[in-house]
Amino acid sequence: MTLATDREDASPKDAQSGAIRTLRKCGSRSPLTRSVADIVRLEGAIGSLLPVELTQLAGGRLGAEILPLDLGALQVVRLRFDRPLHAGGPKPGGRQLIALDLEEHPGRPVMRSHGLELPATAFFGLATDGEIHLTTPERSSLAVLSLDRETFLQWALELGGPGLEEPLEGANWEAIDPLRFEGVRACLRRIFRLAERSPALMADPAIRRRLGEDLVPLLVEALVHRTGHGERLARPPARIELVKAAQAWMADHPHEPISLDGLCRQVAAGRRSLLQGFREHLGMGPMAYLKIRRLHGMRQALLAADPRTTTISQLAAQWGFMNAGHFARDYRSLFGEHPRTSLRA
Repeated sequence: MTLATDREDASPKDAQSGAIRTLRKCGSRSPLTRSVADIVRLEGAIGSLLPVELTQLAGGRLGAEILPLDLGALQVVRLRFDRPLHAGGPKPGGRQLIALDLEEHPGRPVMRSHGLELPATAFFGLATDGEIHLTTPERSSLAVLSLDRETFLQWALELGGPGLEEPLEGANWEAIDPLRFEGVRACLRRIFRLAERSPALMADPAIRRRLGEDLVPLLVEALVHRTGHGERLARPPARIELVKAAQAWMADHPHEPISLDGLCRQVAAGRRSLLQGFREHLGMGPMAYLKIRRLHGMRQALLAADPRTTTISQLAAQWGFMNAGHFARDYRSLFGEHPRTSLRA
């Protein structure tokens, strides 16, 4: 493997590998892509790579696709979904995550990481410590890459990109030189497309390993040529810590009744600050978000319950939904199905 840093005029077309050319000659078969129409199942499907809690922020039946690939030491997954989502939770220990947006539509709503609006050419999720706090627009397509951190740093050293430890520890995202960002994105798109067309070849460990070896130098080169955060985006966003504190209280007290004033007291915030913070970072007020989170909890409970011994009204009351008619309406509006359909699933 050679690092394209040695050739400053490298273009995305130069990234095309022998492994990709080999795959392109083969015919199409059944795709490896898995369709998911449920936020709970989506959360479970990506749990081995990202143990996150997902919240669907807009109503309607979710349409999502997952394409996971094991490229030797590098695990890669493409996530597509048609509803805005919020992802939160701890990062997997000892792993180096690199996530990027596969979409390229100017003017579309931006992603927010810890409240920050991410540039279009950002690698995010880089910091090994801390937590995941990502809010996406609807109709998103993401690539998430994961590999052992020490292995990645050793590869970076061998490929001529030493000294990445400190930047990746101190920043959760980096803006990437547009040309090199597009090189990585184009390579990923080709890998995903060819994996869909020729899934049988992906059973060959040698081919998977070669694809990973083609991709890693592009990642290292892109991080070596990162352009940084910039003055505007480096500042902590207003009220994000209040939002995180309120979300943490909601997660720790899933069944406890709470009012807006009570939530403000729990996080030591004024009504205006908390309202503005949630609207800025999650697109809704704190009580609307609380109801959505508890509807998600109710959905998980219904899917896990025994329909022979469980009544929806009793379960809903545990989650604070006392009016059965209003609960059924809100549940169907968010998830696109009646609660009893979930209970029988």
